[in-house]
Amino acid sequence: MYTIIYFSPTGNTKYLAEHMKEVLGGSNTKVLALDFLEVEKLEKDNQLIFMYPIHGFNAPRSVKRFVKKLPEGLFDQVHLVAVGCNNSWVNDAVSLDLKRQLKKKKYSIGVDEIFAMPLTFIMSFPEDAIYKMIAEAKKKVDTIISQIKENKPTIKKVKLMPRIINFIGKAESPAARIFGLELHAKKDCISCGICWENCPEGNIKPNKDGIPKFAFKCEMCMRCIYNCPVKAITPRISKFIPIKTGYNIDNYKKESKS
Repeated sequence: MYTIIYFSPTGNTKYLAEHMKEVLGGSNTKVLALDFLEVEKLEKDNQLIFMYPIHGFNAPRSVKRFVKKLPEGLFDQVHLVAVGCNNSWVNDAVSLDLKRQLKKKKYSIGVDEIFAMPLTFIMSFPEDAIYKMIAEAKKKVDTIISQIKENKPTIKKVKLMPRIINFIGKAESPAARIFGLELHAKKDCISCGICWENCPEGNIKPNKDGIPKFAFKCEMCMRCIYNCPVKAITPRISKFIPIKTGYNIDNYKKESKS
């Protein structure tokens, strides 16, 4: 009855997708990670809940590509759930490109909402703020599920300013490609393969010595940096960007159960 497809480079979106499955009921809900999902193998279902992080006031490149490949008539209705560090008006236009693609394919759009979760890039959130944001996001899941079940679509009028911010934010995609080119592994790299096996864009390949090489397809999801067990991956030039180690959502799951 329900299919949840999520893209979650650092864990926030996956956490909410799994909680959404619990609320919907596990027996009638499938949860699928987008990363290496083959569109042509998707099965027809009633409702698709599509969840993704916000990158530069937009959906990530891999998410847009996936929606572009989605065949017509596979789902009765599609719901869009974006996850960012806030749900203020600046992110109101984040789903515009996805909705255009879905409407071209004659999909009915239901819920179109934004969840606020702790940031994993640039800055660290205080502990109390992290717990509060997770708790509020989980409560919002209940509200969203009620909207979906009662067939109450989101009525959203996107104003000019969020549209402008969304357009400017598209510059992050080419900037991310350049960022990826300057990533490298320091000498303490252990050649574990986690980075190249889990890169959603296939941007990382091992060289003849088993050291990761980075190409021009990066979307700056930060997964390789955060998932590296020895924190060996770093940019060469963009060291001015304060790349925090990020919080681990697993550390907050037990305390956040309510």
